[in-house]
Amino acid sequence: MIPSLTDRNTAEFFSTLEWVGSLGNWSKPQMLVIAKLKLEGRVRQFFEASLATVSDINYDKFKEAIVNNFREEKSFSFDFAKFSSAHQMEQESVKDFSVRIEGLAHRCLNNHLENGENISDSFRARLLLSQFVSGLKQSIKAQVVVANPSDFKTAVEIADRIQTSQSILTPNINSLSDSTHITDFVKN
Repeated sequence: MIPSLTDRNTAEFFSTLEWVGSLGNWSKPQMLVIAKLKLEGRVRQFFEASLATVSDINYDKFKEAIVNNFREEKSFSFDFAKFSSAHQMEQESVKDFSVRIEGLAHRCLNNHLENGENISDSFRARLLLSQFVSGLKQSIKAQVVVANPSDFKTAVEIADRIQTSQSILTPNINSLSDSTHITDFVKN
């Protein structure tokens, strides 16, 4: 229920620990013990090098030290690289990929604007559409490119229909069929 504490999930870890701790009426000293047991990788190394010898360490000081040391400062370049290199994963549906790519677009195109900077809505929409189509699985992408959708929503609908038609045409090897080669196999 409580994940391990790594350098990549500090906020999630402490949020989960405190939520579960409130359900179980855990005290802060109990949460500190559990947090120490869940340390992994670089966080464990940091703890052993910096915090293990501190005699008056309490949960709040422990949490503050870990969070401050492993805070993720993401730049525009980092977020844009993730957005521009996103591809649909093997088992990811078109709709799930569309949600993920929208989130990545929002993160890089909205979160890093400063001093009244502005990206036009039409440019943002074209960039999102372009990256969505470019990141689709090859078997879906070619047909979406030929369809030449004018906006992101239309591209998602077209890609979803293509994915659905492909799943209908692809036989499900996990179900029995009445085709002769399966029937012959079952008899033997």
